Amino acid sequence: MIEIDAGDLERMRDILAHLPGAADKAAKTAVRKSIRGARQDASKKARERYTIKPSYITRTMKASYAGASAVLTSRGPVNDLSYFITRPKSVPRHRPPAGQYLYSQVVKGQGGTIAHAFLARMQSGHVGVMRRTDGNASLPIEKLSGPSTPQMLESPTVREYIEARVRERLAANIEHEVNAFLMGYRR
Repeated sequence: MIEIDAGDLERMRDILAHLPGAADKAAKTAVRKSIRGARQDASKKARERYTIKPSYITRTMKASYAGASAVLTSRGPVNDLSYFITRPKSVPRHRPPAGQYLYSQVVKGQGGTIAHAFLARMQSGHVGVMRRTDGNASLPIEKLSGPSTPQMLESPTVREYIEARVRERLAANIEHEVNAFLMGYRR
């Protein structure tokens, strides 16, 4: 949760006191503009640590607005291991030779091989990292997963970065909106 500095809002209300309703309009607009870039900031910072495509991060994020407040939430299941760096990158045509394992890297610089794991294409067309559950039996197989997007965004470095960027953007947007009302560009 990112809190708005009460001092900025009081100063804005004092400056725009002669314009009825201007302070509320300016606050709402500044908050909405500030939260728009938070999705990209979150994606950028999460990708500095994790090896996942940006679309897999931003598709689980949603911004909701209520008056002069906004909430950025992320909900979603765990991400398939195939969404991260894996080698081989595509499903092989033939079974790999014995002793050749699948390599996967979720966190940058911390990858490794996974014994008896392989890439498989399901009937739906989805490609996933799988592993047999009963040793050498052909079926059943289980899908391997990495962390969910909310787990990645809750990392302290990512969360602190998002909060700092939103605060910076909010301060600049409040100043911009106040100037727009004072110059007569907004009513």
